Amino acid sequence: MKRSFLAMMALLLLSLSVQAELVQILHTNDIHSYFDHTDHEEDRGGFANLKTVMDRHEGMAQEEGVDTLRVDAGDFMEGTIFYMADYGRKSFDMHNKMGYDIAVIGNHDYLMGTDDLDSIVGDVNPDFAYLGANIKVDKRFKNLRKHLVPYKMVNHNGVKVAFLGITTNELVFSWRLYDGKIEKPLKSARRWAKKLKNELGADVVIAVTHIGFKKDKKLAKKTPEIDLIIGGHSHDALFEPYWQKSKKGKKIPIVQAGHHAEYLGKLLIDVSKAGVKVVDYNLVPVHQQEDPDQDIAEFVEESLDDLRAIYGHEYLEQKVANSYIAPTNEDGGELWSHFTADAMREAVDCQISIQQEAMSGPNFPVGEISKFKLYQAHPRWFDFSDRDGWHVYRAKVNGFLIKNIFRAVMNLGLPLNISGITFDWWKTPWGTYWIKKMRINGKRINPFKKYSIALPEGIVRGGYGISPLVGLILQKSHKTPVTVIKAIEEKLVREKGVGDDYIEYSNTINLKSLGKPVDRVSFEGRER
Repeated sequence: MKRSFLAMMALLLLSLSVQAELVQILHTNDIHSYFDHTDHEEDRGGFANLKTVMDRHEGMAQEEGVDTLRVDAGDFMEGTIFYMADYGRKSFDMHNKMGYDIAVIGNHDYLMGTDDLDSIVGDVNPDFAYLGANIKVDKRFKNLRKHLVPYKMVNHNGVKVAFLGITTNELVFSWRLYDGKIEKPLKSARRWAKKLKNELGADVVIAVTHIGFKKDKKLAKKTPEIDLIIGGHSHDALFEPYWQKSKKGKKIPIVQAGHHAEYLGKLLIDVSKAGVKVVDYNLVPVHQQEDPDQDIAEFVEESLDDLRAIYGHEYLEQKVANSYIAPTNEDGGELWSHFTADAMREAVDCQISIQQEAMSGPNFPVGEISKFKLYQAHPRWFDFSDRDGWHVYRAKVNGFLIKNIFRAVMNLGLPLNISGITFDWWKTPWGTYWIKKMRINGKRINPFKKYSIALPEGIVRGGYGISPLVGLILQKSHKTPVTVIKAIEEKLVREKGVGDDYIEYSNTINLKSLGKPVDRVSFEGRER
């Protein structure tokens, strides 16, 4: 009897030594300074509502004795005009006020450049652990060197949980983090995960990533030391964890919470020295609350006051035209991007114009378009001194290069919207694209002639930042005094607005896709 009792006590003590501990993680990603509400839904999203939902779920967990961590997977800065409030500082201040414990840096979080980001971080002094394990900056950026760290170790009842921050190194963005470099995400993550587990004593490694869902799956497959991935960058709303098997057979859960504060990710996990077990997970829709957080609501108003000080209250409220694009139009973002491409070409009198849908974003204007809404529909800035956003650039391109450029872009799968140029295209059985009958203003392209092309600042400066060869392609490129927003405004006034039928009456011809007619002149990187 005594021996049996001792055996039972031994088993109990053994079970207690490996007993898992519950932790709740509330997570967001790609909220992009959507302070007031999400795209086209004034009763959805909004940080005052998000804060109330966060507080509520943390309070319920606390009643059950469960600790909560608030985690953001990057891109909380550029994305709406609110980013310009106090020149980026209000977006950082907002993150502090929302009570985040951990955040990874995203590509839209450093587009102001390393100098300005260093100043912002120094002025705001983040309350949260600001992660970026694969980012290296020059020693002169003292604030970033102090605050931007590879990981955050949390000791939860004897279980050491390491949060590892990894961000994208895509060239189209990374050139803005000058005087430094961004290492390859997967390589850096694998090195750090091993170090955290084997050298720094972490029992659990949670990767907070801003590399996109596709690369998260690759990361999980190649890094068995990681126990959980909280992702961002690709704006995926994962309503249940995606389980990726690693090369050693371990199943690693991946979660992501959409974008623009439309959802709050709510993850309940057991953490132990043996790893992580997902107990419960769901995405909580963020709707208008009866009791939106008053402190956050007042901070949004304070941010609006900052914007009014920069632009002028009457200026922001000024009506430009009407948009008759339905908010439910799935192709609304593409339509708006085509409208923008046409507007740039017409504004600077070029033969061709190129625009990318992602450079405008999904927040195309609906209803009455004020100047405020116009900025929301094209919320792109590099330099805070350019308060009206990106400029239109004008360049010359040799005719013999044009066809090769478009073919290369198509085969890279980059989604472009094109104005002033038409061509037939088809997809080969090998998955590549071929072009013929390319025309500019209805005429064949002369390979020995130079053609004028209008481009948004993001493509030109990004191109130069990526490779000096861009200078050989875009000859005599220069920044015009016309901003993209001004070009759009002028066209809206001329056209007396924009509607769902814009594609139908715009300057287009049919293309060919595997013998089937396609109703757009531009290539988007996909068949319609």
